Amino acid sequence: MKAYFALPALNEAQYIRETLDCILSQNTNCKIEVYICINQPDDWWENPEKLNICINNQKTIEIVKASSSNFHIIDKSSKGNGWIGKELGVGHARFTLMNEINRVADAEDIIISIDADTKFDSNYVETLVENFKNNPTALALSTPYYHPLSNDEDANKAILRYEIYMRNYAINMLRINSPFAFTALGSAIACKVSAYRKICGITPMKSGEDFYFLQQLRKAGSLLIWNETHVFPATRFSDRVFFGTGPAMIKGNQGNWDSYPIYCPCLFDE
Repeated sequence: MKAYFALPALNEAQYIRETLDCILSQNTNCKIEVYICINQPDDWWENPEKLNICINNQKTIEIVKASSSNFHIIDKSSKGNGWIGKELGVGHARFTLMNEINRVADAEDIIISIDADTKFDSNYVETLVENFKNNPTALALSTPYYHPLSNDEDANKAILRYEIYMRNYAINMLRINSPFAFTALGSAIACKVSAYRKICGITPMKSGEDFYFLQQLRKAGSLLIWNETHVFPATRFSDRVFFGTGPAMIKGNQGNWDSYPIYCPCLFDE
């Protein structure tokens, strides 16, 4: 069995070293392969407001190459290689990564979806492998997560409010025995390659691809929602995606939590 990391990166030069170090520090007998898609729209090279991200992505490529010669880089950021037209965003990056992994992997291998600002312990891969071995009918895993608090008080308040929203929703879905009681974070998903093939892969969406991916996997079979080792995505304001944690924190910091209400338990009962 092999474990394949699928890691999209956009404007991540400040964070990706620690994520790569976590991968390199894994203590497991399972062979690990790492695929990294550094990506952006190609026309950003002509946009003065986005040029800093283009430069950041080139620095990210250098960091990845310096970390290990065994990492597989899918360059969707260098001039002439970026996304064209409507094919853009983290969803297309995950789609590109997982399809490439699917092309070379065996059915019993696992795909580990991670983000470039996420930390995890040295036994993460080993616990995933053991979890799937102990639960042979499970197709995928929604890994438990925590966003560590930072030195930014505003960011801490925003992420705590967002986590309360997500955990309230998940707990109530569990309480009513919904089959869709999971939290979808792109940095906290693992699945069997055989399961990926069973649902014909991930749908390439601009954002929200992680939720629809887990939803399709859950429709096809059982989904685990517990693992001995957790993941720790960074607490940061970010507009790298069209919606999700970063944009929610930005809106929330401005006092707008309308899209992320704390639903009353009675609504779940109904």
